[in-house]
Amino acid sequence: MSVEKMKILGVIGKKNLLEKVLRQVILSENMHMTNALSRVNSADFFLPPSEKNIEALEEEPFLKPYSEKRDFSQDEKIVNLFLKIFNIEPQLNKDFLTEEYDYDDFMRQFFNVYKEISSIVDEIDIKLREIDQKREYINNLKYLTKFDLDINNFINMQYLVFRIIRITRENYDKLKRNYENIPAVVLKVAVEGGYVVLISIAPVTLEETLEKIFSSLNYSILPLPKEVNGTAQEVIEQFTRNIEEDQKKIEALKSSIEEYKIKYRDELKKLFSRLEMEKKIEELKSEIAIGKKLFFMFGFVPVSYVYQLKDELEKNFRDKLIILIDDANTTSFGITPPTKLKNFKIFKPFESLIKMYGIPAYQEKDPTIFFALSYMLLFGLMFGDVGQGFILILGGIILGLIYKKTDFGGLLSRLGCSSVIFGFLFGSVFGSEEILPALLVRPMENINKLLIFSVLLGVLLILSSYIFNFINIKNKKATGEMLFESNGLAAFTFYVLLLYVIFRVFIKQGTLLPILWISLLGLLLAIFFKGLLISKLFPQEKAYKKISLNEYVEGGFGIIEMLLSMLSNTISFIRVGAFALNHVGLYIAFLTLSHMVNSSWGSWAILILGNIIILTLEALIVFIQALRLEYYELFTKFYRGNGIEYTPARINSSLLEEEKKILKTNKIRFSWIRKILSFFRFRKGGLGLYVYDLVYSYVNSRAHYSHRFLSCP
Repeated sequence: MSVEKMKILGVIGKKNLLEKVLRQVILSENMHMTNALSRVNSADFFLPPSEKNIEALEEEPFLKPYSEKRDFSQDEKIVNLFLKIFNIEPQLNKDFLTEEYDYDDFMRQFFNVYKEISSIVDEIDIKLREIDQKREYINNLKYLTKFDLDINNFINMQYLVFRIIRITRENYDKLKRNYENIPAVVLKVAVEGGYVVLISIAPVTLEETLEKIFSSLNYSILPLPKEVNGTAQEVIEQFTRNIEEDQKKIEALKSSIEEYKIKYRDELKKLFSRLEMEKKIEELKSEIAIGKKLFFMFGFVPVSYVYQLKDELEKNFRDKLIILIDDANTTSFGITPPTKLKNFKIFKPFESLIKMYGIPAYQEKDPTIFFALSYMLLFGLMFGDVGQGFILILGGIILGLIYKKTDFGGLLSRLGCSSVIFGFLFGSVFGSEEILPALLVRPMENINKLLIFSVLLGVLLILSSYIFNFINIKNKKATGEMLFESNGLAAFTFYVLLLYVIFRVFIKQGTLLPILWISLLGLLLAIFFKGLLISKLFPQEKAYKKISLNEYVEGGFGIIEMLLSMLSNTISFIRVGAFALNHVGLYIAFLTLSHMVNSSWGSWAILILGNIIILTLEALIVFIQALRLEYYELFTKFYRGNGIEYTPARINSSLLEEEKKILKTNKIRFSWIRKILSFFRFRKGGLGLYVYDLVYSYVNSRAHYSHRFLSCP
């Protein structure tokens, strides 16, 4: 629809209220912070003189950036340690942040608890680290189980150096090509994914030379235990027993502090959320201006939320704050309003493709709806197929259920709908044109018409992009630019006249009036002398005050580039029709191959394989080609994409809660997917079920990884 309008919300208050105000702003999740000093020093900033504002007016000339930085590393260490010891899942919960609390007092009680049980906590921590170390040793010793020798003889050799290293497959290929230059015995023992595990044995005197060679291969050493005896298998069994004993000791130690867990369990849950809040508050303080007694804070808030946030601040702080609301002025030096896109849900997924090119500037026209409609039109024309379109819709729905935070599922389903619509118009089902009647046209039977229509569609879209550019320039209030720029009104008129000339000469084979040639030449001259014309006709537009010889040289090349781009951009749309023909042609190729096979099963297998290739490879190519037409043929004429994305101050809103929900609902989401995949049984157990298990374990591992990352000390 549009870029949502912004207001600048300013908050001035006593320094002792700063943390509480920032906490309220973060919880509202509506304010995009901006530098307070830049705002105070901007030409349009005005603080009304009144009795309430006297103190703020006195401090205004002496403001400075907030320079104090608080270190939360010790707090994080203690919080994560407690959570790990007491097996409490860290959760970001807003309910814990809306309560009235003093963070320092709240944290102090846990420092006191930590002092009381620090010896036990440290012992548990040491045991946990030892277990991790032993598990790493076990993983590395597995590479030596094939050798029935005492590993102590390997590890503690006097004149030879023994190592287990890991390098990438690419670097292993380099190593093999240079074996004769390596002063060591190198043996490959395992291949894991993209890595190769090697054993190297080299003389101590050549260790430095070997180190240089391995360093160039970006290797990593796999550590081994130093003082152990026995074969690798025996040592692994010994470490396994040790880990079991350590785990029993840890459980015993945890039992000794169980009363602390019972007493502080609820408070510990709050602590994680409050620590995350304090870290975010400290981060935002870099945008604050501070005086002797007051702080100044400013940020952009959408018009639809600004008065709601103002009311919340006034309700919580009454008359203790000075709250200012101003219009977002794009001319203020150093202050650029952020862009928040506001579109209907049906067009929302296409915003991700818009952002790949760039965020629209605050006063730039949001191209999402135009992009969405034109992109679906181009994709459908190039990949019109009822059957494959339905598969795209199904795939989009499944991806949307699994990955709710990404737009790809919604994007895929919408493109699938476009493919289905054009599939009915072309009468194509999985490539076949014999099942459904064509509601509009058969591509292979109307090749010339389809190619001509593709070019005409390109002309229509290019003309639309010129109109979009006029709207954007009008918003900038740059009349001269709108008239004489290379994508302005003069260029638009030239393009229309040029199309008429081509139609008149090559299609109708008629003659041209001299006025047409004069008009075309006059328009080119107007674009060439745009700097001079704008400076004379619109002297208020300072961008063209100074005209140099270099600008005329650049203008000449610009004219040539404009003419070439007009022609190439128009002809480029012929690929739309070409891909529509290509879709049918590929199916015909696979159909011909299927007829050459004597077996009916073989024929069906070739047709199914052909549709899989068309659906994956061709759909991907069409996706890219449609995107290319949008970016290069259309966006270059009207879209700048140099805006700043609206990012309101917030903590990572309930990340762990989201992951926890995923873990709980994955079983439900995948249950019906499992039923669908179970139909594709090619052997006992089912290939479909194998795919299900693979995807299900991948999604769960992502959620567990996030949990482990945030809970580790």
